[in-house]
Parts: sequence; C-alpha cells; structure tokens
Amino acid sequence: MNISLYNPLRTKVYFLVIVFFALNLSMSAQVNKPKKIFHLAAKSVRFTGDGSAGEAFLFKPSVEVGFGMQFPINKQWSFNPEINLAQRGHHGKLYSSDSTFKERTITLNYLDFNPNFELTLGRVSEFSSNISIWGGPYFGIGLWDNTVEVSRVVNPANPNLYITVTNNTESFSSDFRRLDAGFKVGIGLISKRFVAAGFTYQTGMVNIKDATSKTFNQSLGIYLRVYFDDMF
Repeated sequence: MNISLYNPLRTKVYFLVIVFFALNLSMSAQVNKPKKIFHLAAKSVRFTGDGSAGEAFLFKPSVEVGFGMQFPINKQWSFNPEINLAQRGHHGKLYSSDSTFKERTITLNYLDFNPNFELTLGRVSEFSSNISIWGGPYFGIGLWDNTVEVSRVVNPANPNLYITVTNNTESFSSDFRRLDAGFKVGIGLISKRFVAAGFTYQTGMVNIKDATSKTFNQSLGIYLRVYFDDMF
C-alpha cells in the first residue's frame, strides 16, 4: 500500500522539477539571446567652443533615429552596436547693437556608428523593470547640411531704417568638416527588457572647424528604445 502511494508521488515530484528547470532555461534563453534595437531621440543641440563665442543660445530641436543589436555579455552587461541618423547643429543670435543682429540656424546631418555598452541594474528578468545605463564613443560622417543666416542691418539708403537679409548656404562645403566623434551616454528605465526611456547626453571631442577655431557638437535630450526579437 505504501509503495503504490509512493510511486505516483515521486512521479509528480519529478514532473514538477522538470517543469521548474524548463521554465528557468526558457527565461534564461530569453534574457541572454541577442535582440534588435530601435532607437529614437529628441534633443536640443548647440555648439561649444570658439564657434559660438559671444552668441546668445537659442533652442535648436533635433531628431536621432536608428537601429542596432543587443548582444548580452551576462545578465547585467550587453554590447549594443548601433547605426543612427543624427541631427546636430546650432541656433544662436549675436547682437552688434540694440537694433542690429545676426541669427544663425545650422543643421548638420550625420550618419553615426555607436559601439555602446549597456549596464542593467538590479535583478534582471523578462518581467522586471530596471535602471539602464548605456554609453560609448560615436563616430559620425556628415551627409548633408543647411545654414540659414538672418541679419538685421542698417539700410544703406536710409540710416534711420533697417533691413533684414537672409542667406542660405551649405556648411560642409565651406565652414565645417564632415568627420565628428565623441561620446554618448544615456540613463533611463527599461521595462520587461522590451521598452526603455530616459535622458541622453552627447558631447563632441573632435574639432569640426578649421585648426584656428575650435568648435564641438553638444546635445541633451530624451530617448526611447524598443528591444525586439525575431517573433516581431
């Protein structure tokens, strides 16, 4: 009698153990397998250095969008190479008197390669929400650009009046180098290893002007990332 009761109980215990380990292996595989990344950021950009000397900074919105891959190193660390189309530039106004000024709006569009590393804090699983810190160098090449200069000057025909002059130019062909490099970093919250949002900062470390004038790109903004696998 005892033996007949013991065998079914032992079978149930074995079955529960097998199910438990199968679920653990499945969850571990989901956490550790590579995923694709969709990256979107909205930023405010500007120049630092000699290129903005004396100017009052004005808001210059920009967008950054791209794709990448997440290669897990362990549960906390991953290597995330990305390719992004990134807008950088500057919006500033320089007053020469109370009534005259020159306002510049510069838009520089780059193709960036970002070999990022990401650290996920806390206990990581497919059902958790964690703090995510990512960052790494970026290497950008300028694709196309536009510079709009609006100047308010004294009318030569009538010194008591003012005129507004607008000029459109291409900066890469005249003023700015196409190569840019620096560092990007972000910190935010990632939910269920699927969607992440937070703040991002970028600073250039390569002079994008000629040797006599040092100018660097800089930006601050918010980002959204979606991590997905082949089933999407």
